[in-house]
Amino acid sequence: MAGKGVALWRAAGLFVALVLYGLLSAPAPAEIRPAEAVIGALLVLGVGLLRPLCVATGQTLLERGSPPWEMPAVLALAVLLWCPLMRGVWLDWAPGDMVRDVVPLLYLFLPVLLVPLLRAAPDRAVGLLAGGLAVAGVGFALRWWKQAEWGFGAVGVRAMADGGVYLLNAPSVLFAAIALPAFGVGMLTRGGWLRRAAGVAAVLGGLLCLVALAGAVHRMALGLAAIAFAALGLLWLRRAPLAVLGAGGIALLLATLFPEALFGALGQVAEKTRLAGANTRWEEAEAALGQALSSPAAFLFGQGWGALLANPAVGGWRVSYTHTLVTYALAKTGVVGLCALIAYLGGLAPRVLALLRSDPVLGWAVSGPLLMALGAHTSFKYLDTGLLLTLAVLAAERGKRLPPR
Repeated sequence: MAGKGVALWRAAGLFVALVLYGLLSAPAPAEIRPAEAVIGALLVLGVGLLRPLCVATGQTLLERGSPPWEMPAVLALAVLLWCPLMRGVWLDWAPGDMVRDVVPLLYLFLPVLLVPLLRAAPDRAVGLLAGGLAVAGVGFALRWWKQAEWGFGAVGVRAMADGGVYLLNAPSVLFAAIALPAFGVGMLTRGGWLRRAAGVAAVLGGLLCLVALAGAVHRMALGLAAIAFAALGLLWLRRAPLAVLGAGGIALLLATLFPEALFGALGQVAEKTRLAGANTRWEEAEAALGQALSSPAAFLFGQGWGALLANPAVGGWRVSYTHTLVTYALAKTGVVGLCALIAYLGGLAPRVLALLRSDPVLGWAVSGPLLMALGAHTSFKYLDTGLLLTLAVLAAERGKRLPPR
C-alpha cells in the first residue's frame, strides 16, 4: 500500500509539472525562470534519487523480472550519456551547449527512470499523465491564441505566425488535439449530464488545439491527426456505431458552419507544401552527414554533446540542433550512438503497438505526437516527448484502459 501511495504522489507531482509547463513555460525555454525551476524540482521529486543511482551504477541490469525493454534502454542511456559527454569535454565545447544536449537526452529516457516507480499504481498514474499532457496541450494552444489575438477568422485565410517560443511545437498540443475529441465523443454518447458536460469541454479543448495547428499550418501534425481520426472512425464503426454517428454529426456541423475555414486550411497546407517542400530537411541531413564523416572518430562517436552545426535549415547559423532525431544523433553521437538510440526506441516500439491494440484511443493519441517528435521535428528534445513515451510504456505494460467510452 505504501508503494502505491508513493507512486500516486509521484504521478500527482508530474501532473502538476505538466500543468505548469503548459501554462507558464515553453517547449524549449531559453532560460531557467521560477516556473522552470518549479517544474524541474517536481521532476526531481518524481524521479527521486535511488532510481537514477541504480541506473547510473548499472544495478538495474542485475534486477530479475524486468521487462525486456529495460536492459537495452539502460545500456543505451549509458552509451548516449557518457561517450558524447567525454567527446564534448575532449573537444572543449561550451558547458552551456553541453547542458542543452544532456537535459533533452534525460527527457527522452524518462521511461527508464519513471516507469518502474509508477508501476505500483498504473491506472491512476496513466490517468494523471494523460490528463496532465492534455491540460498542457490546451494551455499551450490558449497561449498561442492569445498571442494571435484570438484571430479565429484568419484560419484558412492566411498562415498565422508560430511566435517566438513555438508553443504549438509541443507534442502535447497534438496529443490533446487527438485525445480530447476522441474521449469527449465517447463521453457524449453515454453517461449522465455531468459526464456529457465533461465530454463537451473535452471536445472543445481538442478543437481549440486542432484549429490552432490549422491556423499555423502545421502540416505533419494535421496529417497525423487526420490519420488518427480516420483509424479510430473505422474501429468505432464496427465496435461503437453510436460514437461514430456522434463524431460524424459534430464534423458535419463544423463543416457546415465553417466551410471557408475548413477548405481554406486545406488550401494553406497545399500552398505551404508547394513553397516549402521538406523545409530543407535534406540539406540539413547532408550537413549532419558531412560533419559525421569529417574524421573516423566523428563517424564512430560524433562531435559530442555541445557541438554546433552550420545548419542550412536556419540559414547556415551554427546551432546546437537539427530538425530530425536521426541527423541530430548522427552529428552528435556518431554511428555508435545512433545504434544505441535505435536499440532503445526499437525496444519501446512493441509497447506502443500493444497500446494501439489494448486502448486504441490512447494509442493513437500517443502515437501521432511521437511519430512527429521522433521522425521529423525538433520536439524530440522536449519534456512532453519523454512523458508521452512514459505514458505509452506504462499503459501498455498494465493493459491500461481509461474510463469506458
